[in-house]
Order: sequence, then structure tokens, then C-alpha cells
Amino acid sequence: MNITLKQLSVFLAIARHGSMTSAADSLFMTKGAVSQALAELENQLGIRLFDRQHARLLMNHEGHKLLPLADELLARMQDIRHVFGDGGVDKRLRLGCTRTIGSYLLPGMLGAFESENGWLPRAVIGNTQEICGMLNRFEIDVALLEGPVTDPGLVSKPWMEDEMIVLAGKNHPLAKEKPVSFEKLGRERWILREPGSGSRAFFENQLALYLANSQVILSLNAFDAILSCVSRNLGLTFISSRVLGEPLYKGHFVPLHLERRFFRKLTLCHHRNKFISPTLEKWVAFCGMWSDFLTA
Repeated sequence: MNITLKQLSVFLAIARHGSMTSAADSLFMTKGAVSQALAELENQLGIRLFDRQHARLLMNHEGHKLLPLADELLARMQDIRHVFGDGGVDKRLRLGCTRTIGSYLLPGMLGAFESENGWLPRAVIGNTQEICGMLNRFEIDVALLEGPVTDPGLVSKPWMEDEMIVLAGKNHPLAKEKPVSFEKLGRERWILREPGSGSRAFFENQLALYLANSQVILSLNAFDAILSCVSRNLGLTFISSRVLGEPLYKGHFVPLHLERRFFRKLTLCHHRNKFISPTLEKWVAFCGMWSDFLTA
């Protein structure tokens, strides 16, 4: 058996993009060369790694078995290249995070990380569902999420505490009440994050349990749009208290005083079979130090 790194690179590219054409574009290869490399790999293994569904290639059970092994082998090859060709500094890290973290925590973290290490990781922001999908496809190395995950293929570790608050426009009728009862909240309209987000799941699994009725009039995937609607008294929202630390929003919103407070755990997550490189270890350690810095 003579499996090459090129064949494994092609396999990973197809796994991540789902088609020969997109994989070829990402590798700067022709579609024919990608198809040939995949065929050679499958012939050597004696199995099919993808199920063909029209123009899409869907990774099957055998492909999922190979995915973490291919990812590790290519990562180790990159380690060798960096040790001997880039002063020993590995600058490859693919980071994912959910929108609350990406909006209110990530910018400060990246600034501090670059000051300390002289380079920046690649970062992508999405909702919890999207980021977990990317972890499972090995498109990213590690993620910072709003809450634990239930996917058995992913490892989730507590990282930082985050308080969720009900936010109203400064002129909302409930803005001056202390406390606001859950009975009154149950009669209000809500503007929330989209289904699949950690914030929406926390609302449904926590605050909504205390409300006789939760009329969600808008589901939006952008904080600016949500806050713009709230500032116009179209409804209330349930959001991280970290939004109040943003100078842009000060004076426009009021956190409502409720009968109880709501806290959630932000988590650090990676695939169970992900190869933990020295660079990934460095980022995980940095995240721990950042959490200690913010809570000191």
C-alpha cells in the first residue's frame, strides 16, 4: 500500500467541500486530477470513502474512520515543515466560535494573542449548529461555544461563565420596574437569535420555562439587527450581559431586574479524535489564561 500525502489532501478537501469541483478549486488542481487521486486512494484501501449523490459526495462510514487519521498525518507533516523551514513556529490554527463570543470576546483575545505570539489564527464565526458541523468535518481545529454540546463525537470543556440578561429599550414600560415578574415577561414580545444558536437554546431551556407564553416575533442572526429592533421597543431580547460593555450601546438599553439571574457556561470544544498539536495546546492554554484574566 502506497498512500501519498497528495491523496490524503484530496480526500480531506472533498470531505470539507462536498464536491470534486470545490475541492479542486481549494487545492488549485484540475477536477480530473482530484478525481484520479481519490480513485487511487480508494483502490489502495479497497473501499469507497464517499457515497455519490448526483454532484455531491457524501462521506460514508469508512470515510469518517479515515478522516481523523488523515487530518493527523497532514498536521504532523506540517509540523515537520515548520520545525525545519519556519524557525520552529507553527502558525496554523483554525478557530471557530459562536456569535456572542465572536462579537464580545474574540477581538480582545486575538489582540492579546498576536501581541504575545506575533501571529493570528484563522477564525470563523457562526451559530452553535454550524460550528459543531465544522468541527465534525475537521474544517476547524477548536471552537469556543455558548454551552455544552451533546454530539458524542465532540469533547466539550467548561471555559468561562456568562450571565444572560433580558434587555429592553431605555423607554420601554418595564424599564423602571424592580423586579419585573415572570408573569409580566410572559405577556411581552421577544426578538431572539435564530434556532440552532446557543443563545436561543438557552432561552428555550431556561427563561422560557418561567413564562406562561413566549411570543417570538422575530428570529435574527445578527446582534446589531436584534438590538436595533429592541431600541425601537418592538420587543425584548435575552442576550449576554457582555453587550453592556460595548460603548456603542451604552445609554440605549436597560437590563431588566428579574426574580432570578441566569448564568451559562461558555465551553471550549474539539473533535474527540482531533490531533492536539503544540500550536493547539498553546491556544487552549491561552484561553485558560484569558478566562482567569477576565474573572480576576
